[in-house]
Amino acid sequence: MCQLRLFRVFCESNFLLDKTVCQGRRSPSLDFTLGINAMDNPISSLMNKHIATVDINDTIDKVEKIMDLHKLKFALVIDSNQGCFGVISYSDIVHFHERGKNPKTERAWELCTHKVIEVSPDTSARETAKLMVKHKINHIVITENKVIKGIVSSIDFVGEYVKQDV
Repeated sequence: MCQLRLFRVFCESNFLLDKTVCQGRRSPSLDFTLGINAMDNPISSLMNKHIATVDINDTIDKVEKIMDLHKLKFALVIDSNQGCFGVISYSDIVHFHERGKNPKTERAWELCTHKVIEVSPDTSARETAKLMVKHKINHIVITENKVIKGIVSSIDFVGEYVKQDV
């Protein structure tokens, strides 16, 4: 009797597909090029380069308008040196309004999450995910030579996982 087990193959179209293998041998119908697991790819292959940034002194009202304009669920809060001071997410703004605060007087630096973790573009997706879990964060900033190159959110990892099921 043939034992079946699940394994992942990296095909030419860059999707990871679940396939079965019989007694450790690939089925002839599975003519894929085996490659590295997507989690071993550099995080730059997954990062979002379309980033909304706001100044630390921008009002929450202005932050909302910028996020709406770019149709994003988060914005990076940038300090005077163009470094990443923090991240404001859509859910941060929802909670802000639930508390009844004034969006025209509160500033981005007061609302943002200050616990910003940065990695380089060549850091593996696996290592990036481990850092996000370890620090219990949903966004991680990708920088190179102190220049912001992109951002990855936990939803980006979920999206990649869902693509693998196609």
